[in-house]
Amino acid sequence: MPPSLQSADGVAPKGQRRIGHTVGALSSQNILLFIVALRIVNSLSIQTFFQPDEYFQSLEPAWQMAFGKESGAWITWEWTHQLRSSIHPAIFAGVYRISSILAALLNLSSWARAELLLAAPKVAQAVIAALGDYYTWKLGERVYGQGGQAAWATPMAVVLHNTYAVELPGDDADSRRAEHVAMALVAGTFGVR
Repeated sequence: MPPSLQSADGVAPKGQRRIGHTVGALSSQNILLFIVALRIVNSLSIQTFFQPDEYFQSLEPAWQMAFGKESGAWITWEWTHQLRSSIHPAIFAGVYRISSILAALLNLSSWARAELLLAAPKVAQAVIAALGDYYTWKLGERVYGQGGQAAWATPMAVVLHNTYAVELPGDDADSRRAEHVAMALVAGTFGVR
């Protein structure tokens, strides 16, 4: 934390009120688990999409990677001409493969397998979005002081903002960039404790 924002006793900087003694009792792990649970519920309850690229630039190529060219994936011209990186869809291809293997091991019905394959990338994305929220909170704590209102307002603004409630649980590569920036700022600029 920059020296100008630190206080000798570790309390919130001057002009910032501490949220209360309950915040101090919450561990980082509990906060992360809460955010993950919130994001999973959010991602499984969304019945629409933010933009078509969520599917055509990540899930459709991932489906083809996981199940082959004859699997029925709708591949756009960018993928046909290999103009995009396959790193982002490869994450979801792994999720699809693991889900398919799990469905086979559990001898799930076709309906249950389909539901698992629909939910799995949403849950994976919810965990990634939750990590972005968590690191945004950690960054807020480093900048504004632990337990300060501003430190808590930072992730709440992200978590509760409508665009992020709909977009971050989606499978868009832009969402990944936002999460990676928050993680990099905490890890690189301030060091992770």
